[in-house]
Amino acid sequence: MTITVVNNTGYEAFFTINKGDLVIAHWTRLGGNGKLEIQTDMIGTIIARANFLNTEYASDRMQLNDTAAYVAQIDQDLENKSYVLRLVETGSSKPPFMQLYKTCTPPVSFIIQMHGLFEQEITQERGFTALNLRTGPGYTVQAVINGITLEPVTFSDENTTITAATVQNDPVAGFYKLDVVESKT
Repeated sequence: MTITVVNNTGYEAFFTINKGDLVIAHWTRLGGNGKLEIQTDMIGTIIARANFLNTEYASDRMQLNDTAAYVAQIDQDLENKSYVLRLVETGSSKPPFMQLYKTCTPPVSFIIQMHGLFEQEITQERGFTALNLRTGPGYTVQAVINGITLEPVTFSDENTTITAATVQNDPVAGFYKLDVVESKT
C-alpha cells in the first residue's frame, strides 16, 4: 500500500511518516509542487549492537517482521574463546507490537533499516523486559516546509493523500498546513 504526499506550497518540504512507533519515511525531501508515493509495507532489516567487555559486537542482519519479538543475546563461542551477539526472532506476545528484548547486561541498540534508505536506532537498556513498539494501526506525519516545522497529524488509512498547502487568506506569508484525505474504500 502507499501513502501519497503532495507539496502544493512552492517550497521544498521534508516529511517524516511513522507507522505506529516505526519510522517508514524519514525527512523525505519533496520539491515545491511535487508529488511522491511512500510504501507503507514493513520492508526492512534489523540488527543488534552492544559493547561487552570493551568490545563492540554486532549481530547478523535479519529481515524485519513487524509481528515478531527480537531477542539480543550474548553467547559464548568456546571454540574461539570469544563471544557472539545473536539476534533471535520469536513471535510477539502482544501483537500489534513488535518487541525488543535483551538477555545480556550491556545496553543493546537495535538498528532498523526501512526500505534500504535510512536507519532508526532504538536502545534497550532493561534486561529481560520487552520494549514494545507499536507497528500499527495508525500513522503520523510531520513536515518541515520552508524551515517551518508543522504539528504532527495522525491518520489511520494506508490509502491516504497528504497535501501540504499554504494557508489561504492569511496576511502573514509562511503559514502552512497538512490536509489529510483518507480513502473511503
